[in-house]
Amino acid sequence: MKIDIHIETTSKNYTINFFTENNFENLYKTIESQINNRNCLFVTDENIFAKTDFFKNLEIQNKNIIVLPAGEKNKTWESIEKILDACFQHNLDRSSCLISVGGGVIGDMTGFASSIFMRGIPFIQVPTTLLSMVDSSVGGKTGIDTPHGKNLIGAFHQPEVVFCCKSFLSTLECIEIQNGLSEMIKHGILGNKTHFKNLENLLKNNTEIFTNTKITEVINGENFELLQKIFTLVPESISVKKHIIQQDETEQFGGVRGFLNLGHTYGHAIELLSNFQVPHGIGVAKGIICALKTSQERNIFENNNNKESSDENRIKNIFEYANINTSHNFSDTEMEKAMMHDKKKKNGKIQLILIKKIGEVTYDYL
Repeated sequence: MKIDIHIETTSKNYTINFFTENNFENLYKTIESQINNRNCLFVTDENIFAKTDFFKNLEIQNKNIIVLPAGEKNKTWESIEKILDACFQHNLDRSSCLISVGGGVIGDMTGFASSIFMRGIPFIQVPTTLLSMVDSSVGGKTGIDTPHGKNLIGAFHQPEVVFCCKSFLSTLECIEIQNGLSEMIKHGILGNKTHFKNLENLLKNNTEIFTNTKITEVINGENFELLQKIFTLVPESISVKKHIIQQDETEQFGGVRGFLNLGHTYGHAIELLSNFQVPHGIGVAKGIICALKTSQERNIFENNNNKESSDENRIKNIFEYANINTSHNFSDTEMEKAMMHDKKKKNGKIQLILIKKIGEVTYDYL
């Protein structure tokens, strides 16, 4: 089944293609057609290279590959230099392209490297995690981390095309599915009540799988049907982001793209304070609950009278259905200090995204 989402931004229009087969054959053919004999460099990490069959059967002319260390701690200038060095070693030029095959870390770094190599060349996103499919592969944000915080050095550089393939989901540990679900839930809270409801129903009916699966175990085998159902909701989740970035591509201060940062200001602080032991999606989940608390304290959150089905309970419960831990142990002082490094800041004020109700958020400041 062929599914496409078309993104139209000021700088570039592109398409997100979805591959619903349980193999990579159509993805291979589509990538080869997209490359069209250009000299290219595939950028991936050691986990993707070792744990999936993608590169084992990849037969494409001009196939150059660089394999980087995995993990957020490697989202650094050093890794960017390795990518750029590989570009020169393989004689890439302004007609060439980079191809990211990985999660958000690899996608962000590949996009950033492509934005500065010879002042900008195209890149293709092949996201391999649920989180990168619904979030980082779409919208053109690229960059690296610093000791001062996440994604503080980077550029807006839209991909040439995005290829989302269901087969990658069968290789993911449970924690990676939870990471992606956190961002999908975020999309439901900030702008699509139907998407939230669809996720709520799916997770409520499958909570036993998440409860009985260790975070390092793969959700596969007899539970693969759950992954298929989650994948069918990926286009719906991306459509929330599409609607926003088409209005505000470069996240102008006070613009609608900032709403996509729901949970991120708190979440990035938690990630930083944990020395990135808390992964991004889980950090966002924790950040959403922090934002909910602040929204209530400032009388922004609109409570309804039916406590059982209140938006507060629904938001808290949906994370519990997926067995996502939303608590943290950092003090308010530690959090505020870490948040001061966040790039969503102007004139010394930290921009917060707070929740009015499911389907609607607003700005406030710390």
